[in-house]
Amino acid sequence: MGTGETLAPVRLGTPPVRRDTHASTVWTKSGSAQSQEKRGAEWLRVLDVLRKHWRISALFAAALMVTVSVVTLSLKQIYEPVARIEVDPPGEQFSLEGGASGGDAAEYLETQAQNLKSDKVAIDVIHRLHLDQNLEMVGSSKKAKDGDSGAYQLSAGEYSALRSLRKNLTIKRDTASRLISVSFSSHDPRMAALVTNTVVSAFIDDTYQERHDAIMKSSEWLSRQLDDIRDRMVESSRVLAEFQKSIGVADVDANKSTFTEQMAELNRQLTQAQADRIQLEALLKSVQAGSPDVLPEIRNNPVVQQLSTKLAEQRAELSQARVIYGTNHPNVKKLQSQVDELQSQLEAQKTAVLGSIRTSYSAARARENLMDSQIKGASSQLSQMARYNDLKKEAQTNSELYNTLYAKVKEAGIAAASKSSNLRLVDEAHVLDAPTGPNRMLNILVGLLAALAGGVGLAFLREQFDTRIFTPEDIRGLVGTHNIAVMPLFMPSNVKQLQISAEQGGAADSGKPPAGLSFLLDRPHSPEAEALRSLYSSVMLSRTGTPPQVLLVVSSLPGEGKTTVAVNLAMAMAQHGTTCLVDADLRRGRAAASLGVRSRPGLTDVLNGTSPLERALAHIPGLPNLTVLPAHAGSANAGQLVCSDQMRSVLDELRKDFQFVVVDSAPILPFADCRALSNLTDGLIFVGRSGITTRELVQQSLELLEQVHSAPVLQFVVNAADMKSVQYRYYQYGYDYYESATNEGNA
Repeated sequence: MGTGETLAPVRLGTPPVRRDTHASTVWTKSGSAQSQEKRGAEWLRVLDVLRKHWRISALFAAALMVTVSVVTLSLKQIYEPVARIEVDPPGEQFSLEGGASGGDAAEYLETQAQNLKSDKVAIDVIHRLHLDQNLEMVGSSKKAKDGDSGAYQLSAGEYSALRSLRKNLTIKRDTASRLISVSFSSHDPRMAALVTNTVVSAFIDDTYQERHDAIMKSSEWLSRQLDDIRDRMVESSRVLAEFQKSIGVADVDANKSTFTEQMAELNRQLTQAQADRIQLEALLKSVQAGSPDVLPEIRNNPVVQQLSTKLAEQRAELSQARVIYGTNHPNVKKLQSQVDELQSQLEAQKTAVLGSIRTSYSAARARENLMDSQIKGASSQLSQMARYNDLKKEAQTNSELYNTLYAKVKEAGIAAASKSSNLRLVDEAHVLDAPTGPNRMLNILVGLLAALAGGVGLAFLREQFDTRIFTPEDIRGLVGTHNIAVMPLFMPSNVKQLQISAEQGGAADSGKPPAGLSFLLDRPHSPEAEALRSLYSSVMLSRTGTPPQVLLVVSSLPGEGKTTVAVNLAMAMAQHGTTCLVDADLRRGRAAASLGVRSRPGLTDVLNGTSPLERALAHIPGLPNLTVLPAHAGSANAGQLVCSDQMRSVLDELRKDFQFVVVDSAPILPFADCRALSNLTDGLIFVGRSGITTRELVQQSLELLEQVHSAPVLQFVVNAADMKSVQYRYYQYGYDYYESATNEGNA
């Protein structure tokens, strides 16, 4: 035994309490170590799930693989040639609305691809190739019946051919180019190529015909509209000419007329007159405020400048003469006379310039008034000019509309006469020399992968719904305890030997218990014997201080190995102290018989009061410390006897006489015996069979025990575990070792 970690007993309804000890078992590993290892090796559990459900997984995979193979091999060869057409986007061909309104090119290409799938094209192909008469298209039972078709109704053969054409026709648009691929699948390569090319040809012809018909209809409508617009244009031009003549207005060019030029000239002259008048008025006001000499016209006048110069010279000579000759000298008087004459001439000249300015002012003012009156007179003609402009615009509009429609009619005629189309055949479909499908190898490979995936998925699906208990992890996930032991699966020969021994009535005279269930003595180095010792150690260490004295071995239903565990646990305890094995299954007790105890008074007789306890106890030869209290099964009131106070007295008496008492009782769910005994003992050992016991059974059993406030479950035992399973990889070393030792001993 190595040193490890165990857990305290688990009482129902409470979480387990961890404590450290210095004992462990080969079969009960540390919970924390196992959890750490399992987190890094979950894939091993996947292998174990597949191993558990390999039969149904293999059956499903084989069935699916056979089905796929048969279906694939039975499929006929398919030929699917491809034809390609190039579609020019709208705007690059003639359009009555112009290229700008052709719509988005990608949407147009997608629309054309969808049009290729239309029933109109399909029906056209059916009629061209008489596909309603083709057995491959309509089937032998639906050959054409043309008599039942009408204007909007197809015959039965045409409907069948239409459905077949829809199913086998494939249209693909290359989003990176203007190409559209068309393909038709058929078992006949010639038929496939013919239908593919006919679909393309019918689509191109139908598209051209629809375009031609639309252009012709538009051209006819435009021609009718053109006559009406021409009449309106002639009438509006005539009205405009008559109105021009009545008001006397003529057009100089497209944007000017005589009236507009006249108004512009009057406004120019009025502006000039106003400017002259304002300037002259300012000059006159400056004269009134001061001397006329401030006027530029006077200062800059040549005559005034000349007279001013002479006057200044004469005045200078006069001043000089007065200084020399005096005032009354004849020369002085002569000079004075000349100065006065010049002054008079200067004043007269200034007066003349000022008069000219006043005359110009009066003329400017008169011209301003004249221009203003003329403009007011011309303004009265504005209403007539507005009418003139409206007539002119109407005439221009009618003329432009007529010219535009006339050009469209000409373009429509040219487009209708031409054979141009925005569809161009790039590649024709050719008769293929090899089939395009089915790809049998690919189908079988995909079927194989699907079979493997389906088999694995089915295994995990079954595992998800499989509530059976296989490993300690299943118990741990259900009740949250680490007090779990594992009992390996017995050899078939052992079980058969046990059955023979039990049928012979035991072997009390042989000196030892019969072989079979007593593997603890027969095979002391076997995996099951080591598992029993591990269970014994865990039970003894489950309580601090005094180990439990009275143990009750329980299970949910019969056949889970409860009696086997009870018998061998009693043998293990007998090696360490006096032990009594109580067979408390009063209906079909088998514990005593497995140890070779003959028919004699048992627990039933003791509880009924017909036999004392000492007489019912039987000693086992070869095991001096082991005593058995047989059941003497067959009592009709077994449940009442076990639940009586006499049963408590029997257990109390056994506590006094033996160091250990192991009680084997009836199953929990079918009978109430176990529940009645559960609170009379020190602890329970719950046995479940690997692959048989379900989580629901364990849960129901624990709930029943909790209702009666039973003793704590000291240990859970997973019985009949397959130690070679991947789930028990943590125990492989010990199992291989003891299996090798057993083989050597047998040899």
